[in-house]
Formats: sequence, C-alpha cells, structure tokens
Amino acid sequence: MEKLNIRFLQVIVAAATVAFASTAFAGPYRMSSKAPVQPKQFKGYVFGYGGWDSGADWDTNASFEDPYFNPFGYGAEGFPIDWDMNNGWTAGGGVGAYSNLLGGSRFEIEGSYTSNEVGDLKYAFFDLPADFEIKTANVMFNMLKEVPFGKRGAAGYFGGGVGYHTTKMEGDISHTLYSDSDSGFAWQLIAGVDIPVTERLALFMQYRYLVLSEMTFTTVHGDFTHITDEDTSSHAVQVGLRVSF
Repeated sequence: MEKLNIRFLQVIVAAATVAFASTAFAGPYRMSSKAPVQPKQFKGYVFGYGGWDSGADWDTNASFEDPYFNPFGYGAEGFPIDWDMNNGWTAGGGVGAYSNLLGGSRFEIEGSYTSNEVGDLKYAFFDLPADFEIKTANVMFNMLKEVPFGKRGAAGYFGGGVGYHTTKMEGDISHTLYSDSDSGFAWQLIAGVDIPVTERLALFMQYRYLVLSEMTFTTVHGDFTHITDEDTSSHAVQVGLRVSF
C-alpha cells in the first residue's frame, strides 16, 4: 500500500510540474489576489501561518510480539485501542508561484508541523490512563484556484495538495513507553480568504482538512504493536501572512 501511495504521489507531482511549467508565466497575469491593491505582475510569494488543530479519532488494532505474552499468536484484531486527540496547534509555511491556469491559480510547496496530546484512551473497551503526543511533519505540493471577490477587495481560494508525512508517537499508555514514528502518503483540502494589507502583503485565513495514511507504532521495548484501522484525518483553522514578489 505504501509503495502504491508513493508511486501515486510521484505521478501527481510530475503532472503538476508539467502544468506549472507550461502555464506559470504564460502571458500577462491578471491582478493577483495576493496583492489586489494595484495590478502588478507578481510572479511568486512566500507565506507562513499558525493555528488550531482539532486532532483526530484514532482506531487501532494491536498485538503482542513477545511469545511469552502471546503464546498462541493471538491476532491484532483482538486488541482494539481507540483514542481521541486533544485540540492542538499547527504551524507552517512555504513558497509559491502564480499561474494563469483556470483563469488564476497558484502552485505551492508547503511544510507544516502539527502537535496534539492524548490524555486517556480505550483499550479493549476499558479506560486506561495515557500521556503521549502525536506530532506530524508534512511536505506538500498544493494547487489552489483563486476566486476574486472584487478588484480591490478580498479574494477567496480553494484547492488541495498531496505529499508525504512523518508522524511520531511519544509518551506512555498506562506506563508503557512509546517513542516510535511512521511515514507515508498524505493529502489535504484547503479553502480560505485573502485580505489585502499592502500592495505586496496579504493576510489570510484558511481551513485545512488533512488525511494521513495508515501507520504502525511499537513500544520502546518492541513487544507491543498497534496499527491504525484506516487513514486518520484532522481539521485545522489557520491564520497567516503572504508576501508577493
């Protein structure tokens, strides 16, 4: 599954690169929604943001690797471990370029970081104390379609992206220690609004829906492993600044 995700990501990035190369600077570009005060021909921009992240519901199946605890090879399906993340934070930034594609679009390379804590969970339907963090770093390639609201006013945008994530679980479940990470395919949907501040500077607020591929985590001693049942997802609201150049 992971190999298929990586191959799919390579195809998407290659196709987007071709589209970007053929359209990014083709012909006069309309007034940018990133700098809507005057019709300057800006080619690119840098951006940064921070915000709130809802976390996600994690449903996992777990099994003992140690024959002493699992003499009959009892399967993972016998040990459900489910938890809800506490609200956390996210931050990120990147670079982008304007394009004439679809009447006004943007292409971005974005890096982001998200952190959420977990304080309790259900293990085989019993409540257990927990104290650990789930921390995720992403690298994404985004395409966003601009929707101007007016020549000198705010502008909206929507789109999505694909990329790669590394997620780390660090802490303990009922005094059983974890410090493990896993990586894989990630994708996201984005929608937001830009508000002009100056000719080059814009304030933006956006919503992000992020989905991560299946992951596996093992205890520090390597005797207990659990795997997510399905791709996990989270919601975030972010506020940031974008500077055109």
